[in-house]
Amino acid sequence: MEGEATLEILRPTSSETENSQLAQLKSSLTAKPAEPKLDLEDLYLILQLQPNDSFMALELAKRLRDSGKLQEAHKVLQGIVKIDYRFATIHTLAQIEYQLDQIDDAFTHLQEAVSIASEESPEFFELFKTMGNIFVRRGDLDSAEDSYNKAYRLMPASDVLQVNFGTLYIQRQNWDEAADRFRKALELNITNDKAWVGLAICHRMKADHELAWGNVEAALEYNPLNEVALGLALDWGSQEGREFRVLDLIRQFLVEGGWSERMSLAFCWLSWRRGEGQIALFELERLLAVNPGNATALQLLGEIRKSA
Repeated sequence: MEGEATLEILRPTSSETENSQLAQLKSSLTAKPAEPKLDLEDLYLILQLQPNDSFMALELAKRLRDSGKLQEAHKVLQGIVKIDYRFATIHTLAQIEYQLDQIDDAFTHLQEAVSIASEESPEFFELFKTMGNIFVRRGDLDSAEDSYNKAYRLMPASDVLQVNFGTLYIQRQNWDEAADRFRKALELNITNDKAWVGLAICHRMKADHELAWGNVEAALEYNPLNEVALGLALDWGSQEGREFRVLDLIRQFLVEGGWSERMSLAFCWLSWRRGEGQIALFELERLLAVNPGNATALQLLGEIRKSA
């Protein structure tokens, strides 16, 4: 029909062979919805045959999101909502927009999702949690707390939500309440590295430096790639004479595949101070390959070569 909205992913065909293939593919997904067997190529093929199949398009978008292909998922979902405007499609679109840092669009679609829902859905937990996060970013802490409380009533045993509450109370500079929330998160999940970081910040603000440092170490034990924890370790370690412990933590970060210019440069400088000049030079070469114009790295490179 002229003017009819389509997903515009691939053009449809209509042969008997293709229709048979389509039925076979769709049955493999719907037979066991908890364990779908179709891969991305299969889903794209289904949408080549039936581009207005919103069920398959939504499944494709979720798979793309889970595999980190957020831009592709967003494009698919923008097509879905033109032909299937319901809670599941709008809410999924909003969550992907939030991940893409399209905050205003995400908030608008979250509000739309609530307004068209016929009854409370299990996905309301994520909806209210995300709305709370947006309110925190906007500085509307009362609305954020209200959204988090709605999420809490749906899933009181969420360690992630307790971390969000803790972050809210940090914004209010209510360190005792924030610390309590982070402890509750750790009671639910001892491996939650973000909770350890939040607790570290609270203890630091209360001048308990040893406990704060221990919390940062715990965060990095559970997640060596936590750059917030590593940044705190670098800042605090420089003030407290723990530079070489920080060096070991950054080394682990790099070994695990993490990388940032700040951490790379800190690793070079600390390695040189420790007498590991060749290791420092190797990392400097890697850093300068990424950013040849890093003035601090070039200066450090000159000083290392001069002292060699």
